Formats: sequence, structure tokens, C-alpha cells
Amino acid sequence: MESEAAIEQWIKEGKSDKMIRFERMKIEDRETCAALAARAFGDYEYFTDYVPDEKKRRRFLNTMLQIEVKINDGPALFFTAKDGNAIVAVAMLCPPTYKKPSDMAYMKAGFGKCFLQGGMKDVAAWNDMEGKAGRPCHRLAGKVWYLNLLTVEPNRKGQGIGTRMLRECLLPYVKEHGGDSLCLFTNSEENRKFYRKNGFIEFNEQWFAYRGKVLGSWSYQYIF
Repeated sequence: MESEAAIEQWIKEGKSDKMIRFERMKIEDRETCAALAARAFGDYEYFTDYVPDEKKRRRFLNTMLQIEVKINDGPALFFTAKDGNAIVAVAMLCPPTYKKPSDMAYMKAGFGKCFLQGGMKDVAAWNDMEGKAGRPCHRLAGKVWYLNLLTVEPNRKGQGIGTRMLRECLLPYVKEHGGDSLCLFTNSEENRKFYRKNGFIEFNEQWFAYRGKVLGSWSYQYIF
């Protein structure tokens, strides 16, 4: 973690709340973390372009993220940012040894409901795009960690929580566990600015078209 002096500087700059603490996700917090991510992603182009109907999208996100957190808690590492007892951010880190659960494992976990809730064609197209968008990161050589998820409670955005989670928790954890780099992809201009500000380098650009809309996808890497 960052030094006390660095944290104090954050406080002086008004970017940090001393009460925020970072820890590994507890089993009993799985549902809360998934629900937070669903709220945060509700209006994200990554999902709105593929499941435009809001009611369908909300149901799809709630179900899909509950499954994602449950099935990956173990193969991947989940971290939370807490303000008191309230979870205000969640992140999912995949180590170099991570293997995504099989399609069969997802179906056994209930992913079929996602197709029903979001629409078979739309969810299938989103799932295909998601796989292609992550491919540049998964092709990198070395001890590369993958940031699958970093999201902040919508009403806590703009308070520096995401930056603190990167600097004080995620990046130090990867470095301390032998990682060469941390990579991710994002689909929003706001996130591109966020990751560049925090020292990530953009190394790939892709474009996906669906139902008359075009979605950009940019891959980033932080090298230690």
C-alpha cells in the first residue's frame, strides 16, 4: 500500500477519505458487490448499445453480474473499497494463471436466464463482442494480470475512490505478487482519460458495430 505520507497528501488535496479501506471481498458481500456493479453499468455504452431496452438491461445485468461474481470468486480475486461498513467500489483481478470458466460452467450457474432477460440475439452479440474486446490483453506475454472490473458506486463517483483503489490496492497487489504488468480494456472516453492519468499506456484500438451503433474498445497496460 502507499505510504502514510502519500495518503496524507491525498487528504490535503481533498481527493481522499481517510475512512476508505481496501480488502479482499468476503463471501457474504458477493451479492452486494454484484448489485453495485449492475447499478454502475446501467448506462454504460458497453451494455446500452447491445441491450437498449432499459428494463431488459437491468434484469440482464443483475443476473449476469451475480453469476460473474459467484463463479469467479476463487479463480479471480475480488477487492472492495469500504467507507465504514458500506461497499463503495469493487474490483476483479485475474492473475496470469486465471482461466475463464467454461461455457458449460456458466450455463450450469444460470447464464441461460441472461439470454431470456436481455434477449437471445442481443446477449449473444454482446458476449461475442466481449470476448473479442479482451483478446488483445490476453495475447500479451509475461506475468500479465488482467483487470476485469473496477467500478464505483454511482453516487460516490468523482471522489477519487477509483484512483485510490488503483494506487493503494490493485497496482501494489499485482506488483507485490510478481506481476510484470496490469492490463484492461475500456469502451468510454471518460475511462480512457482515467487510465491515462493513472499511468496506463494504450496499445490497441478496435471498433464494433451493432444495430446501427459503433462502439470503440481500447486496451491499456500498466508496466511495472
